[in-house]
Amino acid sequence: MSRKSAEHKFEYTADEHQRNFVSLIKQFSYGHHLDTVFRDFVEMAAITMSNSVDRAQFDAREKRYLEIVGKYRKEEVERFPLMFAELTLAFEKRVSVMAAARERGVMASNLTDVLGETYMMLELGNDRSGQFFTPYAISKLMAGMIGGDAVARADAQGFARVHEPACGAGGMVIATAEAFHDAGLNYQQAMHATCIDIDSCCVNMTYLQLALLHIPAIVVHGNALTMEVWGHWFTPAHVLGGWGRKLRERRTLDVMRSLMGASSSEDEPGDEQVPPASSEEVIPDPVVEVEAAIHDVAVAGAEAEEAGELAVLERPVQAQASVGLADMFEEIVSTRPRERDIFDVIDQMALF
Repeated sequence: MSRKSAEHKFEYTADEHQRNFVSLIKQFSYGHHLDTVFRDFVEMAAITMSNSVDRAQFDAREKRYLEIVGKYRKEEVERFPLMFAELTLAFEKRVSVMAAARERGVMASNLTDVLGETYMMLELGNDRSGQFFTPYAISKLMAGMIGGDAVARADAQGFARVHEPACGAGGMVIATAEAFHDAGLNYQQAMHATCIDIDSCCVNMTYLQLALLHIPAIVVHGNALTMEVWGHWFTPAHVLGGWGRKLRERRTLDVMRSLMGASSSEDEPGDEQVPPASSEEVIPDPVVEVEAAIHDVAVAGAEAEEAGELAVLERPVQAQASVGLADMFEEIVSTRPRERDIFDVIDQMALF
């Protein structure tokens, strides 16, 4: 698509806040490359969101924020909050339309990949590395086709995990959230995303958009092929919703289910069979027992978490608070080696 065609499409589909956002970016063109301005904006905005909840990484990110701001004059710096406001209003308007439609009993999907569309319209993509963001209409179509399994898992298990190894600006995750909404589920409670990208600008774009949509997520700066991880970001929804605890519970339960399934499948045909129980006997369900044990652990630490951890993003976990689940998981993994992927690395880094 040519630059002129992209601009025409943007003018046709964008709302007034998106247009104002682009107008503010272009005001920097006389003294700065637009690519630099865009990258600096999304990084500063991401740091602002992160530092409101992630005290563990506050100092390093605040230092980086001040380094970026130092490149601009005072009147230029004053434009960045205006850009952030327009971006926020663009998402707020779209979400409010969806909420109003739901109150009338109508499913009106209205989300989009605002930053990704702007990035491509301004031709800021890296053509040499083949960087191209999937148009949101395509992402929405794909999410509708493959999102049924995730919605079913969310219905059955309380929430579904979404993994995106090359997230770009987060358009596919946003489209998946929209698919959850169309299915009648609250995506802010029914899904959790783990997103990875090798480009730090993409990481910042994804984090910023998911944070503004209040989607629980871990956004990782890393390489999904080499399994390298250089940094990670937790959205405010991840912290405020207590998703660290929820994911630890789910991870442990999944491992225990896997172990029990493997044990039953490894029985030899000649093994002694347990005689059928009488109708009066009650046989305990091992899965239910595991779930109950995990629930007891979660309840025991709930008061401490609510008292002081919700406002601090993934603080270093005290040993006595999680040693039971952590040791259980590490022992299981060490005794049952299997092929690991980047999402396993992230889980071990972030969950324990």
